[in-house]
Amino acid sequence: MAFIETRFPDDISYGATGGPGFNTDVVEVNSGSEQRNSIWQDARGSWNVSHGVRTDAQLATLITFFRVMGGRAKGFRFKDWQDYQATSGQGLFVALSGTTFQMIKRYTVASNNHDRDITKPVSGTVSVTGGTGVSVNYATGVVTVTSGTPTAWTGQFDVPARFDTDKMSTNMLAYGLHGWGNIPVIEIRPE
Repeated sequence: MAFIETRFPDDISYGATGGPGFNTDVVEVNSGSEQRNSIWQDARGSWNVSHGVRTDAQLATLITFFRVMGGRAKGFRFKDWQDYQATSGQGLFVALSGTTFQMIKRYTVASNNHDRDITKPVSGTVSVTGGTGVSVNYATGVVTVTSGTPTAWTGQFDVPARFDTDKMSTNMLAYGLHGWGNIPVIEIRPE
């Protein structure tokens, strides 16, 4: 899978609509009761970035970005402005080995938790508590220590994403005013 470690333009993603989504089968029986089967354990983000384009300069940037990514061919970093940081108590780790740990973000409601792997932390924003000789891989979210155990982290993260179309269409209605369809961006799941 081709992935370019560059971020989609922040000024365009700021106007994107969308967010996390799950895939659940719901079967309603004759009595009105339901049976629910969660097909995906983790949410998958999807956004429409066409709403973030407000100027000709942004349109030119988006067209350039789309061409470089080859439509759906290459992945990139995407800032989901609704969920892009882990604050105190949210950033934790899952041990991969004695010295390597995967960054996660924990979402908690009452006593129920949902853990999300963080694979694209943002360089210069991450602070790790615990462990010595801490090294953060900003392309994978894996933290390596020379000794001890990291206990928490805070900072920002991006979402690995790609365009979910190979065709970008726009309509020039008037100078500086563009009519848009849907320009979808979707989260890439780890292999």
